Formats: sequence, C-alpha cells, structure tokens
Amino acid sequence: MIFYMLLSILLYILVLPVFLFSCVCMIIVSFLNMQLFFKSIKFFCRLIMLSMCVWPKIKGSFPDKGTYIIMMNHSSFLDIFLFPVFPKAPWSGVTAIENFNYPVLSAVLRRIKAIPIDRKNISNAKKSILIAEKVLNSGVHIGILPEGSRTTTGKIGSLKKGGFHMAINTNTSIIPVGISGAFSFKPKNRWWLRPGAVTINIGRPIHHKNYNKLGIDGLLGLVEKRLKLLSGENYENK
Repeated sequence: MIFYMLLSILLYILVLPVFLFSCVCMIIVSFLNMQLFFKSIKFFCRLIMLSMCVWPKIKGSFPDKGTYIIMMNHSSFLDIFLFPVFPKAPWSGVTAIENFNYPVLSAVLRRIKAIPIDRKNISNAKKSILIAEKVLNSGVHIGILPEGSRTTTGKIGSLKKGGFHMAINTNTSIIPVGISGAFSFKPKNRWWLRPGAVTINIGRPIHHKNYNKLGIDGLLGLVEKRLKLLSGENYENK
C-alpha cells in the first residue's frame, strides 16, 4: 500500500500539467473545427490517462450509423476521460452540475454543450432531460451515467429513470457500455491510485422498437442487466 501511495503522489503531480495542457489544446481546437475536436479529444483523454499509468482497452464496436443514448456505469473519476474515447460522430452528455465549478474542465464541457443536471432538484433535473432530448433530436449522441453518482462498493447502484424516459420520448436506441478496472484504479472513497488495465465493453444496442413491449421498468431492468454483465458484475434477479 505504501508503494501505491508514493506512486500516487508522483502521478498526481504529473497529471496536473498534462490535464491543463490537454484541456487548453482541446478548447483551442474546438474553436477551429468541431469535427477535429471530437477526433482530438480521444487522443488527449488517452494522454491524460497515460499520465496516470492507465491505457484503456476497447472491446466491441460502436455503430457507424444512427443516434444513440449511451449509458455507462459510473465507478471512478476516470469515467469522464473514458467516455470520449469510443463514440463515433458528435456527442454531448448529461453531467453533474458540480463539474461546472472547475474552470478549465467547465470550459471543455461548455464547448461540447454538456447539459448540467442537479439531481438534488427534481424540477431542474427534468428540465435538463428535456434539453437533452432536443440535442438527441438534432442527431447528436447523448451520454448518461444512469446511476447518478459513483458507486462506493464497486457494484452498480440503482439506476435513475430520467434517461429511460428520454429514450422512450425520443425513440432513441440505447447502447450499454460497461467499464471494468476503473473502480480498482480509484474508488470514490480512496485517495491513492492503483494503476492497471481498464476495459471498455461496448454492448449491443437496445433497439427503440422494443420499448413498447418492455415499458419503463422493463427497459431499466434490461439495461441494468447488460451493464452488470458488461462491467463484469454477476447479475442476480431481484
């Protein structure tokens, strides 16, 4: 443990300038060409993770065509860097309003028109979902972490229904994505890092034609099952 603590101090010192440099570069590129931005963000997010001794592996394939709601389990602060590396075409996302309190990060979030959500305020959260629906209808992917907050146990927590209402209201298919290894790297309740492999498992799309048959609860249950399987967590019927 002492080894990882000392290593973590070194990595935190290393990652800060890399993070700031990468964010500034992404902001500059976003003003030049947004298509180039969405390509460059993959590189810069990998660079940031590399400075923390993390290099993600992608399993599965993201569809070439169509607009999707991307639902991913939320296990680590790494998720904000993992998400950008696998979608194709422009994307945005619903993110915690607290992320807009960080000056450099908030500038990047504004460039991708990320939608802040205050989960403590139900009325404002519903408004955020409505904004996300408009973005989807414009042909831009939306990423959402349906648990709402990071797991503290390593297991997937209860999924919030907002993203599923959004999927049904817009007839948008869902792509479940399971992350494994990020919780071991840095759980919410531990400051030190444990470098290692992180895998992004892209699941098969859940087509919107199945929504009427599934209903809101059935759709939520199916996505929960897929996320647990894709993230390596065993699924048990409740």
